Amino acid sequence: MEFNTPLFLGFFAAAAVINYALPRMLRPYFLLIASYAFYLYDPDNAALVWILLTTTAISWAAGLALEKIQRRAVRVAIVTASFLSCGGFLFYFKYLGFFDEIFSSFLSLLGGKANVLQLDLVAPLGLSYFIFAGLGYVVDQYRRKYPAEKNPLMYGVFVSFFPCIFTGPIERYDRMSRQFRHPRPFSYNRCAGGAFRMLWGYFKKMVLADNLAVFVSSIFSKPENSTGPQLLLAILIFSMQLYMDFSGCCDIAIGGARILGFDLLENFNAPFMATSFSDFWRRWHMSLTGWFRDYLYIPLGGSRHGKVRHYINLVIVFLVSGLWHGAAWGYVLWGLVSGVLSAAEVIWQKSFAKNSHAKPPLAVVWLQRVGTYVLFSLSLTFFMSALYGVDWSYLTTNITLGWNTFFADPNAFCAGLSAFGLGGRKLIVLIFGTAAVLTAESRGNIAAWIRRQNWSIRWTLYYALGLGILFYGAFGQSVFIYQQY
Repeated sequence: MEFNTPLFLGFFAAAAVINYALPRMLRPYFLLIASYAFYLYDPDNAALVWILLTTTAISWAAGLALEKIQRRAVRVAIVTASFLSCGGFLFYFKYLGFFDEIFSSFLSLLGGKANVLQLDLVAPLGLSYFIFAGLGYVVDQYRRKYPAEKNPLMYGVFVSFFPCIFTGPIERYDRMSRQFRHPRPFSYNRCAGGAFRMLWGYFKKMVLADNLAVFVSSIFSKPENSTGPQLLLAILIFSMQLYMDFSGCCDIAIGGARILGFDLLENFNAPFMATSFSDFWRRWHMSLTGWFRDYLYIPLGGSRHGKVRHYINLVIVFLVSGLWHGAAWGYVLWGLVSGVLSAAEVIWQKSFAKNSHAKPPLAVVWLQRVGTYVLFSLSLTFFMSALYGVDWSYLTTNITLGWNTFFADPNAFCAGLSAFGLGGRKLIVLIFGTAAVLTAESRGNIAAWIRRQNWSIRWTLYYALGLGILFYGAFGQSVFIYQQY
């Protein structure tokens, strides 16, 4: 059930009404039923719902055992078994085919038989998200961070909570359990804020992301028909499309949860206002980077065991993050490049910028922001190659071609953009809409920002967003990109 469909809006409205009509003690159980109904709507997910049930049961039982058992060796064995079993589902459905290809290529080099398994698996939606949520709970129980949940149904609604099961944010149980156990009463202001957050997300997705996707997909569906300037522009636009798509989905999830009475983790904090690559990653997909920090980077040693170990740990985390996004070399290379860039920035800061404490001029700050945006966009070349099935080496080679024609007649280049779906009034809407979104979000949390405005600004914005979706929204054009991860 896609967020950007009338069916979901009807389902969500009914769930919200029933949620507040029920006594508070029954609401978590109703949300558990609603979450599974949401999950089971898709036939592919319905056939694989046993994976969600099994991983929920394993992580819940592991939490109970870890709370009672004192012997360290047994506790380590329980955590290991949880990771092997739950992680085994993730490996089987998302990565077994990828590693089969690698193994087959290796056998071919040795003169053996290739394509050993011939796999064609369909992974259940949200697999990475609900497994990471469950495994995070297991590690927290190993660390005795908070008491284990005794009620399997209360734990089940945490793992399957429908606003965030498909695309995050990846929640932590200690945050959500308090909210499930003490549901909030109905609040008009809270629901109004949640509805605005959803409207904001729909505008970002349907007006900005989906219309930018028309240009990007037109270029990368047939890259051989594009010049270097067009390829470079598509790469730079793709990073904005990805942000509007993913953060728009998170806005819908966070706004919807807010209407139901719950606060989810923020997943973005104006990432394109970042002035360095590491600053960017502190602002982008924060629930995932926080998960990797707490459950991978710190256990690996973080920065506590010397410079070289620190750099290696950074690269490992980004490599795993790349692989988390998908089983393809493009994602792995993107993770590797991101890790190397992060480590190189740390080396630079420790070696050359450690005595620089003065606040830079505004012009320098904006140069840093633009440079960070360009660097992130170029790193996404590998990510994009995996997403669109384009050879990344072809992109990096052909991006240098056609610049003589561009400089000789830039007007022809601009006129040619309309052939790829980027022209006319739509281009004006995309430019001003993107600028407005980025400017508003740079002021802080968008829901808090709108509450600070007077009624005339608020209602003007409400109508502008609604009319933008009505006249320029790409209805039913595409699913959310991060839903497949």
